[in-house]
Amino acid sequence: MEQPRNVNSILELTIQSQDGSKLFFRMKPNITMRTIFKYYCKEKQIIDYRTVRFVFDGQRISARMTVEEAGLKDGDQIDAVLDQDGGGCAL
Repeated sequence: MEQPRNVNSILELTIQSQDGSKLFFRMKPNITMRTIFKYYCKEKQIIDYRTVRFVFDGQRISARMTVEEAGLKDGDQIDAVLDQDGGGCAL
């Protein structure tokens, strides 16, 4: 049976952008993903975190989740992909 995480423990996560650059984060498991996303976008000079998709193991991560609720563990990597709309026919 898996032991519950200590809320005082610190996890290290990496967010990798499309260009291959990485930002490293240290946080507690009860912090919301929104906080991490906003900080990432601030560092990357992206105005709104909602224009970026954050993906872990092929699944988009909700900003409302905590690190623990997202199932992230120490050393995990999140992929950040700019969200694009459109793709219609060009005439």
